[in-house]
Amino acid sequence: MRCSGHVLGKRLACVFLLSIFLAQVATNEAAAQSPISSNLYGLTVGSGVTWIEPWPKDSFSDVRLLLPTTSWSYMNPAPGVYNFTTLDGFMDLAPVHKASLLLVFSQVPQWASSKPGDKSCSYSPGSCDPPNDLNADGSGSNQHWKDFLTALVTHSVNSRTGHINAYELWNEPMDPWYWTGTNAQLVRLGADAYNIIKSIDPNATLSTPSFAWETQYCLQWMGAYLGAGGGQYADRIDVHGYVDDRGGRTGWPENMATFVPEFLQVMRQNGQQGKAVWNTEANWGAYNSHRHLTNPDLQAAWLTRMYLLSASYNISRLYWFSWSDPNLGTLWKADPNNPGGPGTVLKPGIAYQQVYNWTVGATMDRLCSNSGTIWNCGLSRSGGYAAEAVWDTSESCSNSACTTHPFAVDSKYTKYLTVYGKSFDIKDGTVPIGAQPILLENQ
Repeated sequence: MRCSGHVLGKRLACVFLLSIFLAQVATNEAAAQSPISSNLYGLTVGSGVTWIEPWPKDSFSDVRLLLPTTSWSYMNPAPGVYNFTTLDGFMDLAPVHKASLLLVFSQVPQWASSKPGDKSCSYSPGSCDPPNDLNADGSGSNQHWKDFLTALVTHSVNSRTGHINAYELWNEPMDPWYWTGTNAQLVRLGADAYNIIKSIDPNATLSTPSFAWETQYCLQWMGAYLGAGGGQYADRIDVHGYVDDRGGRTGWPENMATFVPEFLQVMRQNGQQGKAVWNTEANWGAYNSHRHLTNPDLQAAWLTRMYLLSASYNISRLYWFSWSDPNLGTLWKADPNNPGGPGTVLKPGIAYQQVYNWTVGATMDRLCSNSGTIWNCGLSRSGGYAAEAVWDTSESCSNSACTTHPFAVDSKYTKYLTVYGKSFDIKDGTVPIGAQPILLENQ
């Protein structure tokens, strides 16, 4: 899922270099000097993962629920009727796997919709239209929403296993197939959600709707929502941090050097600076579309670079989308003869676990930066450990092989690790660098 494309203004070449500087200035330096938390590594669940499939092998600390069966429409099929079966399953599993849960609000029930026959909505008729007891100016009882929230949060608090730890106000409301209401209506949903959640479960948090940073339209929509007062009902700011080139083509994580500063500027302009930013969806694109990587080695490169740069830009959480959906950034393939078996962790899934191991508990004491096409980030740990992730965006991969070139490194580094977990001694002071980051280590 992503923000829809719109006509964009031209960009000057100097913006790229300027934005790198602005991003580093805007980054919270205290947070950048803190050890990287395992909470950076999350997973969006849109299908699969549980029930038949085994729990993911990779180290996901947080799970974002965006399932049809965890939508408002499904969980509240009629006035006063609630079905929390799927949610209960995840609340049972979460403490077993030491994972926190983020629930996304989406899909107005047809019985509560102001346009129950609207077939333009993505999920089901009327699901993208505001509730019928909420006026365009944000007035009205909004009782359908309040009743659902009260039942949901109470159910979570009373669970004897896990609980919903965080909520996301709405999924991509800048797109009319997910939301056709006014900002005043959406802010009212946020205000009622914030007050009800905090009154029943003070430990739970609520975000803004999921914004996006990849087009000027998305940024303008974000500014309008925050300008309407939505930020006051949010503990953090959520973004769907896709990095497509502004033109719709497959983009690379280094585009964050432009996107993040502009996103942070909108936050500052609306008094939201200092709040945590969670990237609740990201991947290299959808299968059979113009924004997709089919080469598994490039997929591994993309994912590793995305997490390294997210840590550098102080993104608190990045929920990968997804684990087992073959159409959306899949990291794992089920055994067709044994869907509940171990299956196969694909190359990008292996890279995911490696970058997790590289970064969690380490401090990024030198933020990611570039000299031409070569990028590097500095990491450290206690006991004198020093490391450096390095890659070259001009190199590529094809047919199970990646191009590289020799790169001279500091003599303090004695070995390097690949995204597939292999270790090599450094000889003659040079290493081969390519599209896939490698991690230089002094120990």
